[in-house]
Amino acid sequence: MTDAATSPLAGPAGGGAGPRAAPTPAPAGDSPAAQAAGDFETFLKLLTTQMRNQDPLKPVESTEFVAQLASFSAVEQQIRSNDRLDAILAALGGDGAGLAEWIGKEVQAAAAVPYDGEPLGLEVDPPAEAERAILVVETADGTEVARLAVDPTAQSLTWSGETGAGEAAPGAYRFSVEYLGEDALIESRPGRVYAEVVELRLGGEEPMLVLAGGEEISADAVTAIRAGN
Repeated sequence: MTDAATSPLAGPAGGGAGPRAAPTPAPAGDSPAAQAAGDFETFLKLLTTQMRNQDPLKPVESTEFVAQLASFSAVEQQIRSNDRLDAILAALGGDGAGLAEWIGKEVQAAAAVPYDGEPLGLEVDPPAEAERAILVVETADGTEVARLAVDPTAQSLTWSGETGAGEAAPGAYRFSVEYLGEDALIESRPGRVYAEVVELRLGGEEPMLVLAGGEEISADAVTAIRAGN
């Protein structure tokens, strides 16, 4: 049985940390986040090795472990910061695809858009087997305000602001179309509308586009983009 005090992995007699292994170098093509992840794994291995092989009669002081755990947390935070920085750089890129360039333009998505008295157009993909269709209009918070019969084959529809109680009040509205065959509902499909991008938010896990009307959508929810009015 090997004495822990004389083990090659044990710390010096004073209870300090053992020899530190050199971090494994990351390949030249790795991103900063990948390199940070490599350092994180190396640090974890060093810490567990130190704990396993310390002299039980002269253990590492608790204050030293606290300092090492603080370093551990700093490495983890650096990884997260690098990932967020990558997302920001992608969103603000100047290659024409950067989301920052969408501010002031109009994107098409299934979202709530402002109504101010002018008719709103929407697009939808009708199923071939539909015999009847009903346009459903809701407020941004999901309150239904209208159910209107529409052409079941139409891909483009227009809402004039009509509701069951007269003209709709100004506000944000979203649309869907219920398709029916005989008396059975086939499915409900969202109506896609154009709305102006007024802001780009970067505080979450992915960049979010803020539309006129206040709704937030991800970039992958956009089906088309055009110049703003």
